[in-house]
Amino acid sequence: MVKEKWEICIALILCVVASALTVATSTAYEDQLSKGCCREKISDILSGSQEKAKLLCDYAEAIKQEAKSKHHKGAISSSAWKDDALGISVKHYPTGLLVTAEELAENRAKIGEANQLLRTSGVNIAYLPSWDWRDKSMVTPVRDQSSCGACVAFATLAAEESAWLINNSSRNYDLSEWYLFQKGGGYCSSGSQFERILDAARSPGTLTEECCPYLKSSICISPLYKISSWKKIYTSAEAKEHISTKGPLMSGMAVYEDFYWVDSDEIYSLQWGGFMGHHAICIVGYDDSAGCWIVKNSWSESWGEEGFCRIGYGQCGIGSDFPFYGVEIAPGSDPAPLPKNFSAKVVSIPTEAYDFGITTPDDKWVLRTDEYGAAAEMGVYPGNQRFGYKLRTPDGLTYYSDQSKNPDGLKHANVIDLSAGRSWISWKGITSQYSSDVVVEVRGK
Repeated sequence: MVKEKWEICIALILCVVASALTVATSTAYEDQLSKGCCREKISDILSGSQEKAKLLCDYAEAIKQEAKSKHHKGAISSSAWKDDALGISVKHYPTGLLVTAEELAENRAKIGEANQLLRTSGVNIAYLPSWDWRDKSMVTPVRDQSSCGACVAFATLAAEESAWLINNSSRNYDLSEWYLFQKGGGYCSSGSQFERILDAARSPGTLTEECCPYLKSSICISPLYKISSWKKIYTSAEAKEHISTKGPLMSGMAVYEDFYWVDSDEIYSLQWGGFMGHHAICIVGYDDSAGCWIVKNSWSESWGEEGFCRIGYGQCGIGSDFPFYGVEIAPGSDPAPLPKNFSAKVVSIPTEAYDFGITTPDDKWVLRTDEYGAAAEMGVYPGNQRFGYKLRTPDGLTYYSDQSKNPDGLKHANVIDLSAGRSWISWKGITSQYSSDVVVEVRGK
């Protein structure tokens, strides 16, 4: 990545030099003509300089194209930054960690004091020379904060989801950053603070992603996942001990423009670019031999090393401007929903004898909707299970609650969540454009 940056800079410099040669020699040509100098000699000078300028521009173009071909796969969107001269784009995500100058000064003072006390106390903090929770399959997938400055909620839940996995590795956790971000007083345009988000993670906690999708409204109620406590860690030695024995941590960092260009094979250190803001990240490991933290970001899998990167010790204010934040999970506190027995029942007079079924989490036919009150068992699933539904007509056509799967591309199912664990699936516009064909109730007990 550093090599690519130098190649791009060289290309730009060469183009500038080439342009200067062309302008300078053209000006000299005009000046000399006005003085009546020998046209032949000036023409030779001019053509030679212009030839050199052309060679320089050709060489610069070759460098530029090679740099472009080697550049990593940064996502391009409406929020992308683009160098028009190079034609290379990279997505600029918002940062979103709110911190004042006074807080930064206080952090630096406490971090300095803690490190001084650790050095003089004689206490030995023991930890392995390297650790990466990805090797233990205790890190959930990288998420995408999109155009919202919700990085603190993403970093918090990245650490919390790993904590749940470490305590109960039989389940995969996907908790709602959007619910936590709102409960912690965050705003997309400005961001949020560590302490308010961490307090919200403790109480009230957060729903599952399924029940409160990112940037959308809550569609159901799930048990609230809560951390039991959180703490600040002021020294890197204690941070490594925590990571290697308990789980990932969070920290803050200063983002400069070159951080958007992080490549998968580099250990990041600040090279160029202006200050873009403060950002929250999750630290899933470290490597003392390489001198770096292993970071999980929230800028999608297209950034860095499939959403991860390595940041050199002493860079970006990690552990110097910002302490580390650790979360604790009380053993046995997993609020996993109890399984329920789900059933389906026809609650309207059907216009046809349809077959009703589900596509998620299983794909099967459940019920023949040939009369009002017809019922059948669907199966046993977790209490917060969200289903995909399907309906087959007598002539063999199948329609889905997922509109994108329908043969005509239209919406034919309206899913209405009711109280007491019930949902109605109202199928419309199958027999005719204006018909209400059948309503099926799904209930979990």
